Amino acid sequence: MADAKKKVLGWGKCTVGAHSDIVEGSTSLSVEEGQEQEALIEGGEAEGRKKAPDKYTLTYNRRVGSASEVEVGYTEDAGDITVTPEEAGAICCTLKGVSKHVAVKFDSTDGLVAIYTYKTKGKVGADGKLTDITFAAKGAA
Repeated sequence: MADAKKKVLGWGKCTVGAHSDIVEGSTSLSVEEGQEQEALIEGGEAEGRKKAPDKYTLTYNRRVGSASEVEVGYTEDAGDITVTPEEAGAICCTLKGVSKHVAVKFDSTDGLVAIYTYKTKGKVGADGKLTDITFAAKGAA
């Protein structure tokens, strides 16, 4: 019988880094899967395969309240960024060694909005596993 342990879901309000005023429904994490290469032999059979590492992209939006709270542009080495869910026990996601891009958009519903985009580089350790994305449960407050 399956383990009846209750899952703590990470939906709802989250913080990203120091930002807790994120536009509802705008936070997303997507993957760019690494390209797979095959070494084929006559007849089309694959003799070997390898796959480039996956890269992850985190995007979210914030409404701009003053000109001093947003700086548009690109940063190659922006450090680490963590998405922290609201509920204790839910899973946090940390992207390590990311690049950061901040752009702006305007519409009549939200006004001026800053669009934050963080991307991993697809780094792998000696064991071949990704090292630039980690997961951990949020501790109790």
